[in-house]
Order: sequence, then C-alpha cells, then structure tokens
Amino acid sequence: MISENNSQQEKVVESNPSLESEINSARINALELKLETLSIITESLWNLLEDSELDSRSDLKGEMAKVISDRAERDTITVHCPACDSQEKANSGYCRHCGEKLSYSGEISPFDY
Repeated sequence: MISENNSQQEKVVESNPSLESEINSARINALELKLETLSIITESLWNLLEDSELDSRSDLKGEMAKVISDRAERDTITVHCPACDSQEKANSGYCRHCGEKLSYSGEISPFDY
C-alpha cells in the first residue's frame, strides 16, 4: 500500500539563480563591449567624414538612409540550418533552434551580428 505522504509529494524544480546571474552578466558585458566598439567606429568615421570636407549633415543623412535600406534587404536573406533544417536569417550566424553555425556564401556586414 502506498502511503498518502508518498503520493502527495511534490517534485520541485530548482533553478540556479547564481548561474542565471552569471550568464546574464556575461551577456551584458558582451553587449557593453560591442557598444563601446561601435561607438569608437562611429566617432572614427565621423572624424573621417569631417576631414573629407563633405557636407557632413546631408551626406550623413543619405548614408543613414542607405544603411537602413541595405540592412532591411540583408535581413530578408534566409538559409537552412545544416543540423535541424530550420529556416534562419543568414545574418544571425547561428541557428536559434539548435545553435549550429550557419553557412552563407554571400556577404554579411560585420554590423549584422
């Protein structure tokens, strides 16, 4: 006979808050590094633009519109994951389902990652 206590025992799934915290901290650090890198690139490009004596405001707006258009176009390119055959955005680099590295023979901007 099964005792009432055994049949009413609850299984508790324990989470590991310290591990989750470490993972989130690592993600934040990686994003901060990317942000700092992009900030340096942006400032460097701005300095080059000013040194070229172009009309920086109108040229910058035009270039921003071109970048937005190019990114939207690149965002529509998809590939199939070699491991799980899911359809993924080519510029994602890795499959969101299984984590497999994606292969794409076209050009992907380093700013897409």
